[in-house]
Amino acid sequence: MEELLQALTQGVLIGSTYGLLALGMGLTYGVSGIVNFSHGDFVSLGMFMCLALYSAFALDPYLSILITLPALTLIGAITYKLLIQPIANSHLLMIIQLTLGLTLVLQNGLLMIFGGQPARTPSVVESKLIIVGDVVMRLPHLIACVVSFVLAGLLFVMLRSTDTGRSIRAVHQNARAAALMGIDVARVQILTFAIGIGLLAVAAALLIPGTPIHPSQGLRYTVITLLVVVLGGMTNFAGIMASGLVIGIAEAMGTIYLPNVLGLLLPYLIFVAIMLLRPQRR
Repeated sequence: MEELLQALTQGVLIGSTYGLLALGMGLTYGVSGIVNFSHGDFVSLGMFMCLALYSAFALDPYLSILITLPALTLIGAITYKLLIQPIANSHLLMIIQLTLGLTLVLQNGLLMIFGGQPARTPSVVESKLIIVGDVVMRLPHLIACVVSFVLAGLLFVMLRSTDTGRSIRAVHQNARAAALMGIDVARVQILTFAIGIGLLAVAAALLIPGTPIHPSQGLRYTVITLLVVVLGGMTNFAGIMASGLVIGIAEAMGTIYLPNVLGLLLPYLIFVAIMLLRPQRR
């Protein structure tokens, strides 16, 4: 029973951050119809930016957000404006190839700058534990969980209660009608892509304490994000957060109760089972 409670707690703490990762992709897809296959490599970029700031200024990853958040948001806006927007109305395969190309550029750029050895960015809280009864929680995981749900709530409020949010929802529902109502659709698409990438800066800082990082790790985060987004519904933000918890709990359960390889496969097996068994619309 203690192991089960520990696994559930660990899964919720990690899964909430997976949900935050997926919110950025879901937001972008909802407005632009674009699936960014370089999503996980932008997470890696955020992590290595944290590493660079720690190496240069001994800046804790949590404080690094003050720099990495605006930097990655700007990078996201420039990436969409210069690379994605010119082909946004082209065949889907071209967009997939472009984002896969971005993956190679980011991975090899990080490899040239930081080398191929795993690196670690220390944090003042990485070794601290919170003990509640028989459950032991790492403080970085608890911080990540709280921040993820707070940001998800703020994003929901922004979409529902601000002019910018209403513009984003209007473009999501019907881009042509939104344009006829005077909304600058291109500007909204750039903004949402930038916000989606900016969220990854926060997720990177939340994930990095105590976690070894490597330039090739982006694929793992992309695959996890795709699992969460598809499972939760491409534009269903509440569903995305819930499916992040499902994937996180499955990962924790697999690690504790199953042999190595099968444990790693459990989240994917659960994903396949849910996709096969869920009710289908006729």
